[in-house]
Parts: sequence; C-alpha cells; structure tokens
Amino acid sequence: MAKEQFYNFVEERKKDFEDMSDAVWDYAELCFHEYKSTKLQREYMEKDGFRITTPVAGLETAFIAEYGSGRPILAILGENDALAGQSQAADVPEQRPIVPGGSGHACGHNLLGSGSIEAACALKRYMEANGVKGTLRYYACPAEEGGGGKVIMAAHGAFDDVDAAVSWHPSADNAMDNTGLAQITVNFRFEGKAAHASGEPWNGRSALDALELTCTGVQYLREHMLPTARIHYSILNTGGAAPNVVQHTAEAQFVVRAAKADYMEELYKRVLKVARGAAMMTETTFCEPYIVSAYKDFVSNDAMDDLIIENFRPLLPIEYTPEELEYAEVFKKCGTTPDAPTPIDYSFNEDKRKPARGSTDVADVSYVTPISQARVCCATIGSVGHGWTTTVVGKSALAHRGMHTAAKVLGGVLIDLYEKPEALKKVRDEFEAALGGRKYQTIMPTDRKFG
Repeated sequence: MAKEQFYNFVEERKKDFEDMSDAVWDYAELCFHEYKSTKLQREYMEKDGFRITTPVAGLETAFIAEYGSGRPILAILGENDALAGQSQAADVPEQRPIVPGGSGHACGHNLLGSGSIEAACALKRYMEANGVKGTLRYYACPAEEGGGGKVIMAAHGAFDDVDAAVSWHPSADNAMDNTGLAQITVNFRFEGKAAHASGEPWNGRSALDALELTCTGVQYLREHMLPTARIHYSILNTGGAAPNVVQHTAEAQFVVRAAKADYMEELYKRVLKVARGAAMMTETTFCEPYIVSAYKDFVSNDAMDDLIIENFRPLLPIEYTPEELEYAEVFKKCGTTPDAPTPIDYSFNEDKRKPARGSTDVADVSYVTPISQARVCCATIGSVGHGWTTTVVGKSALAHRGMHTAAKVLGGVLIDLYEKPEALKKVRDEFEAALGGRKYQTIMPTDRKFG
C-alpha cells in the first residue's frame, strides 16, 4: 500500500506527539491564552524544518507552519484551547478537579492540535522522500470554544489562497463531522436607575426587570421559530445581591443558533427586538450588544467527505491492547452508557449529512476553502463532550491511539489531493458550485483586541 510509508512515519515519532498532547492537557489554557501550548508546538515545528508565521490576524496564539512551495496549497487545522470549569485529575474514575473551578480539556483539543501537527510532520517527511510538489501548511487556530479564532483568521484572509483543508475532532465515536449550526453568542446589558426598593421604588428603573422581561420574551418567541433553531442564555450579572435595591445594571449572554446563517441572523434580529421592547417597558437603557462570537453553518463537500471516508476505512477497527480495554471498562461506568456491551464504540458512521447539534468556527473556513473533518474515537463509550468524563481520559493510551489514527487519516487525504490532481479539481469544482459566487462575510467584529 502506497501510504504505508506515511503510516510508518507517523509510528516512528508518535511518542513525541503523545508527550506534546499531554503537555497541552496539563497547560489547559483558555481561548486566546494558549501561550504555552502554541509555544511548545511552534518550536517543535520550527526545529522540524517548517517556516513559521506568527502572529496571524493579530492573534498572538495563532501561527502558520509551512513547508514546500507552489501549488497546490493544502492545509491541516488544529486547536489548543481548554474549557473553563472542567479541571479534572487524569485517570481517576470519579469527578475530582485538580483545581476547583479550573480549566480542563473536556473537548480534547490537546489531542486535536497535537494530532494535526503529527500529521503535518509525517506528511512533510513523505513529501521529501517522494518528491511531492506543493505547499503544506498547519494552522494553529485559537479560541474555538466561543472565541471564534478561525472567524478572525478567515476575515483577515488567512485561508484565501488555500486550495483545500482538513481537520478532525476527538470524540467517543468514529464518524463524519461536517455539519454545524450557525450561531451568535452575544452579551446584552441593561442600565437603569438605582433606588431603595421599599423607601422610594418609584424613583428606580430596574435593569434586572428589563433582563427578566427579555428572558420571558425569548420563551414566548420559541413557539414562533423553526424547530431546528435554538436560543439559550445565562445570566451573568443581576446587578447585586441585595433584594432591597432597585438594580441599576444587569447582563446576560444569549446564544442563537440555526441550521443556516441567514435564518440565524433573522432570528437574532427578533431577539434584539425583544430586548429593546423590554427596555422600553422598564424605561431603562439597552446598551450596544457585545458580540462575543458568530459562526456560519457548514458548507459541505461530498468529494472531500469521500476522501475522509476512503482514508478512514483501512484503519478500522482501531485495535486496542487488553490493558487499554481494561482501562476503558473502568471509565465506561462513568459515562452515559455504563451497561454498554463494549467499552469502546468500534463503529464508523459514514453519514455525511447528519443533523447538526453544535457549532464550530471550522464552518467559517468552509466558506473560504473546501474542508472536511471526521470525529475519531479518543474516549470510552458514553463519555460526555464538555464534561469531566472526557477530560479524565485525555492523557490515556486509548486517547493517544485515536490521535495517531486521526493523523493517518488527515495525511492520507492530503496525499490523495497532492498526487491526484483530478481529485482536487473535483473538490474545488464542487466548492465553487456550492458557494455560487458568495463571498465570505461575518457579523462578528474581527478588529478588536483579543486575548
């Protein structure tokens, strides 16, 4: 098999990337603050012969590592950010934070970034050994978890000359991962007038009342939106803890999601009307909304998806040692399916059009260049994404095994695109047809200071 040489290159240095992934797990840095993680990775790739560009789009924890020259220009994307409140001791079958309230890799981005670099480094060796022409890039993309790093990079043209790209995501299963709900995350703040709630409430104007009316209005709005859309929120600031005060300020964060970006923006405008109406009713001020992030829906590409599937199949089922299966059996009991017949999900869901449930800024890249990605099993069956049951196994041998598998899938796809011009043409033709001349735009501000 022609790709066996590439697979061997992955195998020869896999310990390097296990160590890298474990170090990033330890750092557990939040969005836009992945300083230690990206420094470690950047220095490794520079020593491996890649040309480094940093910062990218003004983002200090973004970098591009490049090898080769000319076309095609193919890219692998990676992420490194952790999640707030997900600190968890490794390999302990109970919830036990290392730092109470601290951050942790409950979405497996320690594996994601390291596995993508693993693919890039092995592919560079393959290109050198076989005289493969073209440019290879790795993109370190900050702040996928709510910060929209790829949105900022896309808006500043970082992906404009890329012919095609691939990515992946750690998961508790093996599946295609090429859908995403468009979403906007936005903070609403109201300002009123403080007063004694018993002595002179008529002189007060309650920002908290305005916020509560907004939340109530959103509940009524749910009846009149598409069933595929979602609105959820969290109250950030009630204005104070004293009940005998008319609260002069209050703030909440709202997330509006929909299957398509156009409808998401339409629904967001309706939520804005609810908030402005609440301000009118309470005679308070609705401040300028602060958009935290905004992601597009995913522009799918069948030709790219087929390449992911074709390169995944020969690597399945992923084989585990008896020790790894024994370990997985312990942590299966911590997840949502403790009675599952196997501790690992061995299946591969090739469905290319599964209904989207979450959102990702990879979708914004799909408006600029064709991209596909897969989920690769790096956790026990029933492990919950964004929960401690994912964090806890993030340094395990079974997580590393999934990471190495992902590296082989990503590299295999790019080998096909480098060596089969007709495959890349098919991908590009489908991409251009899907866009229909649309140019990438975002409603997210991309010029403010991040980090």
